[in-house]
Amino acid sequence: MNEKVKLFGALLGSTIVVDAIWIVADFPFTQAVYLFWLIALIVSLALLFVTFELSLRNLQRIAGVSLLLTGLLIGLGSSNEMAFGRSNVLSVLNRHGELGIICVGAALLIVIGGIDLSVGSLVGLSAVSFGLIMESGVPPIFALISVMLMGFFFGACHGLLVTQLKLQAFLVTLCGMFVYRGIARSICKGQAGMIDVIKAHQETAPSFNESLLQLRFWITGINPDERLVFPAQLVVMLILAAIAAVFLHRSAYGRYWYAIGFNEQAARYSGINVWRHKVIVFAICSMLAALAGAVLFLSSGSVYPSSAGQEYELYAITAVVLGGVSLRGGEGTALGVVLGAMVLPVVRTLMNFTQCPDEWIPWMIGLILLGGAIVDELIRRRSRVTR
Repeated sequence: MNEKVKLFGALLGSTIVVDAIWIVADFPFTQAVYLFWLIALIVSLALLFVTFELSLRNLQRIAGVSLLLTGLLIGLGSSNEMAFGRSNVLSVLNRHGELGIICVGAALLIVIGGIDLSVGSLVGLSAVSFGLIMESGVPPIFALISVMLMGFFFGACHGLLVTQLKLQAFLVTLCGMFVYRGIARSICKGQAGMIDVIKAHQETAPSFNESLLQLRFWITGINPDERLVFPAQLVVMLILAAIAAVFLHRSAYGRYWYAIGFNEQAARYSGINVWRHKVIVFAICSMLAALAGAVLFLSSGSVYPSSAGQEYELYAITAVVLGGVSLRGGEGTALGVVLGAMVLPVVRTLMNFTQCPDEWIPWMIGLILLGGAIVDELIRRRSRVTR
Protein backbone atom coordinates (compact mmCIF):
# COMPACT_ATOMS: atom_id res chain seq x y z
CA MET A 1 0.00 0.00 0.00
CA ASN A 2 1.17 3.50 -0.83
CA GLU A 3 2.70 5.27 2.19
CA LYS A 4 0.57 8.39 1.66
CA VAL A 5 -2.60 6.30 1.59
CA LYS A 6 -1.54 4.49 4.78
CA LEU A 7 -0.80 7.77 6.52
CA PHE A 8 -4.13 9.26 5.44
CA GLY A 9 -5.97 6.15 6.64
CA ALA A 10 -4.13 6.21 9.97
CA LEU A 11 -4.88 9.92 10.46
CA LEU A 12 -8.54 9.40 9.61
CA GLY A 13 -8.86 6.41 11.95
CA SER A 14 -7.02 8.22 14.76
CA THR A 15 -9.21 11.29 14.31
CA ILE A 16 -12.40 9.25 14.60
CA VAL A 17 -11.21 7.32 17.67
CA VAL A 18 -9.71 10.30 19.51
CA ASP A 19 -12.70 12.55 18.78
CA ALA A 20 -15.09 9.86 20.01
CA ILE A 21 -13.14 9.49 23.26
CA TRP A 22 -12.88 13.27 23.53
CA ILE A 23 -16.64 13.71 23.31
CA VAL A 24 -17.38 10.88 25.77
CA ALA A 25 -14.83 12.32 28.23
CA ASP A 26 -16.42 15.77 27.82
CA PHE A 27 -13.15 17.57 27.05
CA PRO A 28 -13.53 21.03 25.42
CA PHE A 29 -12.48 21.65 21.82
CA THR A 30 -12.04 25.41 21.98
CA GLN A 31 -9.24 26.14 24.48
CA ALA A 32 -5.77 26.35 22.95
CA VAL A 33 -4.18 23.84 25.31
CA TYR A 34 -6.91 21.27 24.73
CA LEU A 35 -6.73 21.81 20.97
CA PHE A 36 -2.98 21.21 21.10
CA TRP A 37 -3.48 17.99 23.08
CA LEU A 38 -6.17 16.83 20.64
CA ILE A 39 -4.03 17.37 17.53
CA ALA A 40 -0.95 15.90 19.22
CA LEU A 41 -2.90 12.76 20.16
CA ILE A 42 -4.26 12.28 16.65
CA VAL A 43 -0.91 12.76 14.90
CA SER A 44 1.05 10.68 17.44
CA LEU A 45 -1.32 7.71 17.27
CA ALA A 46 -1.39 7.88 13.47
CA LEU A 47 2.42 7.85 13.27
CA LEU A 48 2.67 4.96 15.76
CA PHE A 49 0.33 2.81 13.70
CA VAL A 50 1.58 3.78 10.23
CA THR A 51 5.22 3.11 11.17
CA PHE A 52 4.48 -0.26 12.80
CA GLU A 53 6.12 -2.96 10.68
CA LEU A 54 3.82 -5.92 10.13
CA SER A 55 5.66 -9.17 10.73
CA LEU A 56 4.83 -12.39 12.52
CA ARG A 57 7.33 -11.70 15.29
CA ASN A 58 6.10 -8.14 15.90
CA LEU A 59 2.48 -9.28 15.90
CA GLN A 60 3.30 -12.03 18.41
CA ARG A 61 4.96 -9.54 20.74
CA ILE A 62 2.09 -7.04 20.46
CA ALA A 63 -0.48 -9.79 20.95
CA GLY A 64 1.28 -10.99 24.11
CA VAL A 65 1.31 -7.62 25.89
CA SER A 66 -2.20 -6.82 24.61
CA LEU A 67 -3.58 -10.03 26.12
CA LEU A 68 -1.79 -9.29 29.40
CA LEU A 69 -3.24 -5.77 29.49
CA THR A 70 -6.72 -7.05 28.67
CA GLY A 71 -6.58 -9.53 31.54
CA LEU A 72 -5.32 -6.87 33.95
CA LEU A 73 -8.01 -4.39 32.90
CA ILE A 74 -10.73 -7.03 33.35
CA GLY A 75 -9.35 -7.78 36.80
CA LEU A 76 -9.18 -4.06 37.58
CA GLY A 77 -12.78 -3.53 36.52
CA SER A 78 -14.03 -6.40 38.65
CA SER A 79 -11.99 -5.36 41.70
CA ASN A 80 -13.85 -2.13 42.36
CA GLU A 81 -16.83 -0.34 40.86
CA MET A 82 -14.86 2.93 40.86
CA ALA A 83 -11.92 1.44 38.94
CA PHE A 84 -13.04 3.01 35.68
CA GLY A 85 -14.17 6.25 37.24
CA ARG A 86 -12.97 9.45 35.59
CA SER A 87 -10.45 10.45 38.26
CA ASN A 88 -8.87 7.00 38.47
CA VAL A 89 -8.60 6.61 34.69
CA LEU A 90 -6.95 10.03 34.37
CA SER A 91 -4.51 9.15 37.16
CA VAL A 92 -3.55 5.80 35.60
CA LEU A 93 -3.06 7.36 32.16
CA ASN A 94 -0.89 10.10 33.63
CA ARG A 95 1.29 7.54 35.45
CA HIS A 96 1.47 5.61 32.19
CA GLY A 97 2.81 8.73 30.49
CA GLU A 98 5.32 9.45 33.25
CA LEU A 99 6.81 5.94 33.06
CA GLY A 100 6.52 5.88 29.27
CA ILE A 101 8.80 8.91 28.87
CA ILE A 102 11.62 6.92 30.50
CA CYS A 103 10.67 3.78 28.57
CA VAL A 104 11.09 5.48 25.18
CA GLY A 105 14.71 6.35 25.97
CA ALA A 106 15.41 2.97 27.57
CA ALA A 107 13.95 1.18 24.54
CA LEU A 108 16.18 3.06 22.10
CA LEU A 109 19.21 2.18 24.20
CA ILE A 110 18.30 -1.50 24.52
CA VAL A 111 17.67 -1.67 20.75
CA ILE A 112 21.33 -0.78 20.13
CA GLY A 113 22.44 -3.36 22.70
CA GLY A 114 23.01 -1.02 25.65
CA ILE A 115 21.47 -0.61 29.07
CA ASP A 116 21.21 2.23 31.60
CA LEU A 117 20.81 1.55 35.32
CA SER A 118 21.15 5.21 36.27
CA VAL A 119 17.86 6.57 34.88
CA GLY A 120 16.06 6.34 38.24
CA SER A 121 18.74 8.30 40.06
CA LEU A 122 18.92 10.78 37.19
CA VAL A 123 15.16 11.28 37.46
CA GLY A 124 15.65 12.13 41.14
CA LEU A 125 18.57 14.48 40.48
CA SER A 126 16.69 16.21 37.66
CA ALA A 127 13.54 16.65 39.73
CA VAL A 128 15.50 18.24 42.59
CA SER A 129 17.63 20.36 40.23
CA PHE A 130 14.55 21.59 38.37
CA GLY A 131 13.04 22.91 41.59
CA LEU A 132 16.26 24.49 42.82
CA ILE A 133 16.99 26.15 39.47
CA MET A 134 13.54 27.75 39.41
CA GLU A 135 13.87 28.80 43.04
CA SER A 136 17.04 30.70 42.09
CA GLY A 137 15.05 32.78 39.60
CA VAL A 138 15.46 30.99 36.26
CA PRO A 139 12.15 31.00 34.30
CA PRO A 140 10.40 27.58 34.27
CA ILE A 141 10.84 26.87 30.55
CA PHE A 142 14.56 27.65 30.70
CA ALA A 143 14.90 25.58 33.86
CA LEU A 144 13.31 22.68 31.97
CA ILE A 145 15.71 23.11 29.05
CA SER A 146 18.68 23.34 31.45
CA VAL A 147 17.71 20.09 33.17
CA MET A 148 17.30 18.30 29.84
CA LEU A 149 20.70 19.56 28.66
CA MET A 150 22.20 18.28 31.92
CA GLY A 151 20.73 14.86 31.20
CA PHE A 152 22.01 14.97 27.63
CA PHE A 153 25.51 15.76 28.90
CA PHE A 154 25.52 12.92 31.43
CA GLY A 155 24.22 10.49 28.81
CA ALA A 156 26.90 11.55 26.34
CA CYS A 157 29.51 10.93 29.05
CA HIS A 158 28.10 7.43 29.53
CA GLY A 159 28.34 6.80 25.81
CA LEU A 160 31.92 8.07 25.56
CA LEU A 161 33.04 5.92 28.50
CA VAL A 162 31.44 2.87 26.90
CA THR A 163 32.68 3.46 23.35
CA GLN A 164 36.07 5.10 23.88
CA LEU A 165 37.31 3.44 27.07
CA LYS A 166 35.51 0.16 26.26
CA LEU A 167 33.88 0.00 29.69
CA GLN A 168 30.75 -2.08 30.15
CA ALA A 169 27.52 -0.08 30.01
CA PHE A 170 26.29 -2.00 33.05
CA LEU A 171 29.26 -0.81 35.11
CA VAL A 172 29.25 2.80 33.86
CA THR A 173 25.55 3.33 34.52
CA LEU A 174 25.69 1.47 37.84
CA CYS A 175 28.31 3.99 38.98
CA GLY A 176 26.09 6.77 37.63
CA MET A 177 23.19 5.43 39.70
CA PHE A 178 25.14 5.98 42.92
CA VAL A 179 26.74 9.26 41.83
CA TYR A 180 23.53 10.99 40.73
CA ARG A 181 21.63 9.93 43.83
CA GLY A 182 24.51 11.19 45.97
CA ILE A 183 24.59 14.54 44.17
CA ALA A 184 20.83 14.92 44.60
CA ARG A 185 21.11 14.32 48.34
CA SER A 186 24.06 16.71 48.59
CA ILE A 187 22.42 19.68 46.87
CA CYS A 188 19.07 19.24 48.63
CA LYS A 189 19.00 18.16 52.26
CA GLY A 190 15.24 17.99 52.57
CA GLN A 191 12.26 18.38 50.31
CA ALA A 192 12.16 20.31 47.03
CA GLY A 193 8.69 21.52 46.21
CA MET A 194 6.61 23.95 44.19
CA ILE A 195 5.55 25.72 47.38
CA ASP A 196 9.16 26.81 47.95
CA VAL A 197 9.43 28.06 44.37
CA ILE A 198 6.14 29.96 44.58
CA LYS A 199 7.04 31.53 47.94
CA ALA A 200 10.42 32.68 46.59
CA HIS A 201 8.72 34.70 43.82
CA GLN A 202 5.34 35.52 45.32
CA GLU A 203 6.12 39.17 45.99
CA THR A 204 8.96 39.93 43.58
CA ALA A 205 7.73 38.22 40.41
CA PRO A 206 4.08 37.10 40.41
CA SER A 207 4.28 36.49 36.63
CA PHE A 208 6.93 33.85 37.34
CA ASN A 209 4.45 31.78 39.36
CA GLU A 210 1.82 32.19 36.67
CA SER A 211 4.20 30.83 34.02
CA LEU A 212 5.09 27.93 36.33
CA LEU A 213 1.44 26.99 36.78
CA GLN A 214 0.87 27.29 33.03
CA LEU A 215 3.82 25.00 32.29
CA ARG A 216 2.49 22.55 34.85
CA PHE A 217 -0.94 22.58 33.23
CA TRP A 218 0.44 22.03 29.71
CA ILE A 219 2.75 19.16 30.70
CA THR A 220 0.78 17.37 33.45
CA GLY A 221 -2.85 18.43 32.98
CA ILE A 222 -3.09 19.66 36.58
CA ASN A 223 -4.88 23.01 36.76
CA PRO A 224 -4.14 25.85 39.25
CA ASP A 225 -6.80 24.38 41.56
CA GLU A 226 -4.63 21.24 41.96
CA ARG A 227 -7.10 19.07 40.02
CA LEU A 228 -6.03 16.62 37.34
CA VAL A 229 -8.34 17.45 34.44
CA PHE A 230 -6.46 15.83 31.54
CA PRO A 231 -3.71 13.15 31.21
CA ALA A 232 -1.21 15.51 29.57
CA GLN A 233 1.76 13.32 30.52
CA LEU A 234 0.29 10.63 28.28
CA VAL A 235 0.30 13.10 25.38
CA VAL A 236 3.94 14.02 26.05
CA MET A 237 4.88 10.35 26.06
CA LEU A 238 2.96 9.61 22.84
CA ILE A 239 4.65 12.53 21.07
CA LEU A 240 8.06 11.18 22.08
CA ALA A 241 7.08 7.62 21.12
CA ALA A 242 5.86 8.82 17.72
CA ILE A 243 9.15 10.64 17.10
CA ALA A 244 11.03 7.50 18.15
CA ALA A 245 8.83 5.42 15.83
CA VAL A 246 9.67 7.61 12.84
CA PHE A 247 13.39 7.40 13.61
CA LEU A 248 13.36 3.66 14.26
CA HIS A 249 11.12 2.51 11.43
CA ARG A 250 11.35 5.19 8.77
CA SER A 251 14.90 6.59 8.86
CA ALA A 252 18.44 5.48 8.16
CA TYR A 253 19.34 6.17 11.79
CA GLY A 254 16.83 3.57 12.95
CA ARG A 255 18.24 0.99 10.56
CA TYR A 256 21.72 1.73 11.87
CA TRP A 257 20.56 1.32 15.47
CA TYR A 258 18.89 -2.02 14.75
CA ALA A 259 22.00 -3.18 12.92
CA ILE A 260 24.28 -2.15 15.82
CA GLY A 261 22.10 -3.99 18.33
CA PHE A 262 21.82 -7.10 16.18
CA ASN A 263 25.53 -7.39 15.33
CA GLU A 264 27.80 -4.51 16.29
CA GLN A 265 30.86 -5.91 14.55
CA ALA A 266 29.03 -6.43 11.26
CA ALA A 267 27.60 -2.90 11.52
CA ARG A 268 31.11 -1.51 11.99
CA TYR A 269 32.43 -3.43 8.97
CA SER A 270 29.56 -2.12 6.86
CA GLY A 271 30.74 1.45 7.45
CA ILE A 272 28.40 2.57 10.27
CA ASN A 273 30.00 4.97 12.76
CA VAL A 274 29.05 2.81 15.74
CA TRP A 275 30.55 4.90 18.53
CA ARG A 276 28.85 8.10 17.39
CA HIS A 277 25.42 6.47 17.20
CA LYS A 278 25.88 4.87 20.61
CA VAL A 279 26.82 8.17 22.21
CA ILE A 280 23.78 9.84 20.65
CA VAL A 281 21.38 7.17 21.96
CA PHE A 282 22.92 7.18 25.44
CA ALA A 283 22.48 10.97 25.48
CA ILE A 284 18.85 10.73 24.32
CA CYS A 285 18.07 8.14 27.00
CA SER A 286 19.44 10.32 29.81
CA MET A 287 17.83 13.46 28.39
CA LEU A 288 14.41 11.79 28.49
CA ALA A 289 15.09 10.63 32.05
CA ALA A 290 15.85 14.25 32.96
CA LEU A 291 12.59 15.34 31.30
CA ALA A 292 10.76 12.68 33.34
CA GLY A 293 12.33 14.15 36.49
CA ALA A 294 10.97 17.61 35.70
CA VAL A 295 7.57 16.11 34.94
CA LEU A 296 7.68 14.23 38.26
CA PHE A 297 8.37 17.49 40.10
CA LEU A 298 5.48 19.26 38.36
CA SER A 299 2.98 16.43 38.82
CA SER A 300 3.75 15.55 42.44
CA GLY A 301 4.44 19.11 43.61
CA SER A 302 7.29 18.00 45.87
CA VAL A 303 10.13 15.48 45.71
CA TYR A 304 12.66 14.01 48.11
CA PRO A 305 16.22 13.47 46.80
CA SER A 306 16.49 10.08 48.51
CA SER A 307 13.35 8.58 46.96
CA ALA A 308 12.43 10.49 43.78
CA GLY A 309 12.71 8.15 40.80
CA GLN A 310 13.73 5.21 42.98
CA GLU A 311 13.65 1.88 41.06
CA TYR A 312 12.41 3.61 37.90
CA GLU A 313 15.20 1.93 35.95
CA LEU A 314 13.76 -1.48 36.87
CA TYR A 315 10.25 -0.40 35.93
CA ALA A 316 11.49 0.92 32.58
CA ILE A 317 13.42 -2.25 31.71
CA THR A 318 10.43 -4.41 32.70
CA ALA A 319 8.03 -2.33 30.60
CA VAL A 320 10.36 -2.31 27.59
CA VAL A 321 10.81 -6.09 27.70
CA LEU A 322 7.05 -6.60 28.02
CA GLY A 323 6.64 -4.33 24.99
CA GLY A 324 8.69 -6.69 22.87
CA VAL A 325 12.13 -5.07 22.87
CA SER A 326 14.71 -7.84 23.07
CA LEU A 327 17.34 -7.51 25.78
CA ARG A 328 19.82 -8.93 23.26
CA GLY A 329 19.31 -5.81 21.12
CA GLY A 330 18.31 -5.32 17.50
CA GLU A 331 14.55 -5.88 17.93
CA GLY A 332 11.54 -3.95 19.14
CA THR A 333 8.81 -1.50 18.13
CA ALA A 334 7.71 1.87 19.46
CA LEU A 335 4.07 0.76 19.61
CA GLY A 336 5.06 -2.21 21.76
CA VAL A 337 6.90 0.10 24.17
CA VAL A 338 3.78 2.25 24.58
CA LEU A 339 1.71 -0.83 25.45
CA GLY A 340 4.40 -2.28 27.70
CA ALA A 341 4.64 0.96 29.67
CA MET A 342 0.97 0.67 30.57
CA VAL A 343 1.30 -2.67 32.36
CA LEU A 344 2.93 -1.52 35.60
CA PRO A 345 0.58 1.46 36.26
CA VAL A 346 -2.38 -0.88 35.81
CA VAL A 347 -0.76 -3.52 38.07
CA ARG A 348 -0.12 -0.93 40.79
CA THR A 349 -3.71 0.34 40.61
CA LEU A 350 -5.06 -3.21 40.73
CA MET A 351 -2.94 -3.92 43.80
CA ASN A 352 -4.22 -0.77 45.50
CA PHE A 353 -7.86 -1.67 44.86
CA THR A 354 -7.36 -5.26 46.04
CA GLN A 355 -5.40 -3.98 49.08
CA CYS A 356 -2.33 -6.08 48.30
CA PRO A 357 0.66 -5.36 50.58
CA ASP A 358 3.39 -3.10 49.20
CA GLU A 359 5.85 -5.92 49.90
CA TRP A 360 4.33 -7.82 46.97
CA ILE A 361 5.38 -5.21 44.41
CA PRO A 362 9.08 -6.24 44.06
CA TRP A 363 8.45 -9.94 43.52
CA MET A 364 5.55 -9.26 41.17
CA ILE A 365 7.75 -6.99 39.04
CA GLY A 366 10.46 -9.66 39.09
CA LEU A 367 8.03 -12.35 37.92
CA ILE A 368 6.63 -10.08 35.20
CA LEU A 369 10.16 -9.31 33.94
CA LEU A 370 11.08 -13.01 34.02
CA GLY A 371 7.93 -13.90 32.12
CA GLY A 372 8.68 -11.28 29.48
CA ALA A 373 12.24 -12.56 29.08
CA ILE A 374 10.98 -16.15 28.70
CA VAL A 375 8.43 -15.13 26.07
CA ASP A 376 11.13 -13.15 24.23
CA GLU A 377 13.42 -16.18 24.12
CA LEU A 378 10.62 -18.53 22.99
CA ILE A 379 9.66 -16.17 20.15
CA ARG A 380 13.31 -15.89 19.12
CA ARG A 381 13.76 -19.68 19.07
CA ARG A 382 10.55 -20.24 17.17
CA SER A 383 11.52 -17.67 14.54
CA ARG A 384 14.85 -19.46 14.06
CA VAL A 385 13.09 -22.77 13.51
CA THR A 386 10.64 -21.38 10.97
CA ARG A 387 13.34 -19.71 8.88
